[in-house]
Amino acid sequence: MDLPPGLASSSGPPGLHCPPAKKARTDGLPSWRCPYLDTINRHLLDFDFEKVCSQSLTNQNVYSCLVCGKFFQGRGRHTHAYTHSTQTGHHMFINLETCRIYCLPENYEVVDSSLDDVVRCLRPVFGPERIGALDGTTTLARDVHGVAYLPGFCGLNNLKKTDYVNVVVHALAHVAPLRDFFLRPENYAHCPAPLVHKFGELLRKLWSRDNFKSVISPHELVQEITVASKLRFQIGETSDAADFLVWFLNELHRSLGGTRKRGSSVIHDAFQGDVRVETLSRRTHLTKRDEADVDDTAVSAEAQGWKRDERDLPFLYLTLDVPATPLFKDTQGGNIVPQIPLFDVLTKYNGVKLSDSVKSGVQSRKRYVIRRLPKYLIFHFARFTKNNFADSEKNPTIVHIPVKDLELKDQFALEGEAAAEGAKTKYDLCANACHDLPMGLNKDQRADPLQHGTYRVHVRQATSDQWYEIQDLHVSETMPQLIGLSESLLCIYQRRD
Repeated sequence: MDLPPGLASSSGPPGLHCPPAKKARTDGLPSWRCPYLDTINRHLLDFDFEKVCSQSLTNQNVYSCLVCGKFFQGRGRHTHAYTHSTQTGHHMFINLETCRIYCLPENYEVVDSSLDDVVRCLRPVFGPERIGALDGTTTLARDVHGVAYLPGFCGLNNLKKTDYVNVVVHALAHVAPLRDFFLRPENYAHCPAPLVHKFGELLRKLWSRDNFKSVISPHELVQEITVASKLRFQIGETSDAADFLVWFLNELHRSLGGTRKRGSSVIHDAFQGDVRVETLSRRTHLTKRDEADVDDTAVSAEAQGWKRDERDLPFLYLTLDVPATPLFKDTQGGNIVPQIPLFDVLTKYNGVKLSDSVKSGVQSRKRYVIRRLPKYLIFHFARFTKNNFADSEKNPTIVHIPVKDLELKDQFALEGEAAAEGAKTKYDLCANACHDLPMGLNKDQRADPLQHGTYRVHVRQATSDQWYEIQDLHVSETMPQLIGLSESLLCIYQRRD
């Protein structure tokens, strides 16, 4: 039996043919519907994983089967997608690069409005109006399983000790200028670095309302992080979230063509400030801090053999030294964990306090003065240190951080732009990442806190002023009063302009 021109037979038994099917028309003329549209199973579709063929492991010209969700290469004869279609009777495939949908083995393109949700799930698109409405939207979205989620506050899968990546991604995803920049691929289309594009893809999925799942897997981003960091950060090995944040911001800045010039990338435009560092240094026989020597200010610095150096340096974050925990124990025999306000550790930058250190036979004494405050100020609490046995130790001291109205002009020594008339110095908390150790961790065995601890992050919804706590796949509401009781490691404050 001959078919009319333009129509193709199905892959069924001889003598049977599919209903008439050809490429759909979008010009208002009559068109034929593809008979296999109802075979698409949205519950099995997952576009978060690395887009490589499941048979040949190639990443060129890869299609996803919309019936079973597997990835295959090509659509011509003798390709893996063509073979899969003829063997299993799965006919609907989408190109993971162009987002065009085809019917195999007949090999015609399908254009139908009922497939728009699949395309939006694979490639979310954000225009200026949609980006401007993100912070003002509090309505929940629903995935294909009926589970409600709030865009921007989706759980991220832990790929085995990659929770430090998750908290950094969530924290940066709520920095508005950074988020708005990466939600539009045209802003960095010229950038050849895959890390930049994978980070943008993850942020678009994180803020999308068209996800088929309420949780997201950062698999592709973590793969690029492993390659770009030369295995410094990889799956199966945990790391300090602060170390990863510094590396990640600098790598994004460099990949976007950033230079030492102020504002040369969106990273420096949001986070870079300036600090004046006054340093006194001299050769010494000391191996640790000697209070009697360090505090001797009766004699001039030059008379004591000090060399003076003064520099204006840019910074992306400020490190705050957390006071050591006391050695004595309480009446129950447990160590007392002190609690201090944030203002006690901010004295490092008041222009008066001296920070002393001894390294390689050189004693240094530094004083800091802030010259310019950034739009988003990152505080890093130095909790992890190395002891004499080369083991990591964690300082569990709780630092009470204010959620709103952090006024820095009374805490910092400000000069230059930071002290200019009309300069903004009041900040509100934007994100808070903390590190927790499991209860009952045996410290006598010198257990590495990084290997046994876990990370979680607190982020705020701007319109409702509701705080959320996110730990891997778990998302829950929390009260701002509880944020100050956590063992904070990283805090991002937003300047109130």
